[in-house]
Amino acid sequence: MPLIPETYRHNISLLVDKHTTDASRIVDIGADAIRAARQASSSLPDIALGDIFDDIRPMHALIDAIINRRVLDPQFEEIVDDLLEALPILDEADPLAPAYASVRADLQEAQYFANRFLDLLAAEAQRAQSRGSH
Repeated sequence: MPLIPETYRHNISLLVDKHTTDASRIVDIGADAIRAARQASSSLPDIALGDIFDDIRPMHALIDAIINRRVLDPQFEEIVDDLLEALPILDEADPLAPAYASVRADLQEAQYFANRFLDLLAAEAQRAQSRGSH
């Protein structure tokens, strides 16, 4: 085995924080939900909302939730469900299909992170309540 000169030797250290949990990342998870919601609204094709949706109210509800910082409210799940239902499903050959698929994926990601955020809040509240009752 040839000798490797000292200048070519490197030590790599991987520091793993075994105590990192979703509860400790709750702020990041909430921010991820908001980011995904914003990404969904900005990923829509640059055409009139009336040309995309038969009913534009779900899209307005999403925009309102983003502007008023209500992405992490329990009602956000219903907003996303309504919007996913209203979002047209296009044939893959349609030039707008990738944009709609991106919006759909971003909405689902926003909903996942928002629900995870709310689940963590509820779990923490329940844990705090059970600690207080002893």
